[in-house]
Amino acid sequence: MKEKRLEYIDMLKGVGIILVVIGHSTYVSENVLTWLASFHMPLFFLVSGMLFAYKHSQQEAFGSYVRKRFCGMMIPYFWFSLIYIGVDYYYLYAHPEVVNQAFINTAVLQALSFYGISVLWFLPAVFMGEICFYVLMKRQYPVWLLAVIGFLCAWAPVAGKNLIERFMKMEESIVLGWTGSLLLALLRVFPALVFLMAGYGLYRLSLRIRLKAYQEVLLGVLCLFLHAAAAFANGRVDLHFLVFNHVAYFYLGACSAVIGLTLIFRHVKRLWLLAFLGSNSLIVMLTHLDCQVMSTAIRFAAGMNQFIPRAKNIMFYVNLYGFLLISELVLIVVVNRIGFFLIGRKSPIKMEKPEAWVKIMKKLRLKKFKRIK
Repeated sequence: MKEKRLEYIDMLKGVGIILVVIGHSTYVSENVLTWLASFHMPLFFLVSGMLFAYKHSQQEAFGSYVRKRFCGMMIPYFWFSLIYIGVDYYYLYAHPEVVNQAFINTAVLQALSFYGISVLWFLPAVFMGEICFYVLMKRQYPVWLLAVIGFLCAWAPVAGKNLIERFMKMEESIVLGWTGSLLLALLRVFPALVFLMAGYGLYRLSLRIRLKAYQEVLLGVLCLFLHAAAAFANGRVDLHFLVFNHVAYFYLGACSAVIGLTLIFRHVKRLWLLAFLGSNSLIVMLTHLDCQVMSTAIRFAAGMNQFIPRAKNIMFYVNLYGFLLISELVLIVVVNRIGFFLIGRKSPIKMEKPEAWVKIMKKLRLKKFKRIK
């Protein structure tokens, strides 16, 4: 039986992917970057843990689970690695001042080591993290032991990253570079596992504790304030490059933000556009940056500013994010209908239509029918 989609989860992912796109636009202040970077990528790991609990994934056969997650994560990884490298080769011959052969060689090395080109780092991390989490849950370890494992995983990347970077500086060679990139990719599995555990626990806890709607929303707002305090106390972090600063502040802030948003969105009426972007967040993640959508949007917004004598800053952002939104909606439709194989699907994906749009179309059809009659 197919599980019913959790609407608040889709909206959570919608918020996450919007913040990812904003963070990559490079037209935001340092304070905003500090705030959003503290939780926008951990959000997706936490959501994966919540969905793991909701679907009871530990009850699936190991082979079936691995095959399903491989198709959903690693097939897009390989396809878009090829696409990104193809785009780099285009720029190598069309704009050699932007990209050189050394840059492309580094990209190939990153792809083959599962370090990931640009945003693709997320896919191997969540795939390997989910497999490790599946094994832990299948063995039914006691909660105290899972807590100890989580604590060790939280601190492991800090020491491991320093050792790997020293190892890579010993001698410059392709083999050492590939090995170092692979080890860094494996280090990302540790924080992924911590957030998967936290997401799993959060969902299980939400089933047991029942508060009134206003109490949950108020608690959610308090969690968001706690997140903001932890984020700014910790400073700028980056899960991609394993920059945590103060580890306790990092995990506290990220988990507080996701808990707060979860408690709030559980009592918010479904916002179609936000849920639609969330349910297609993988496509947005893979296409918005290295497929040149972002750079095209920036050029478009800058070009439109020439025709706007007043309020240039405001209109720049309106044009930038408006162009990004329209472009991504088009790409979502194209990938789901034509390029479905790029995201590990065997057939075109039937997309949900907004209820308001369906009602409008029905009214128009009814009027047309009456005229003909």
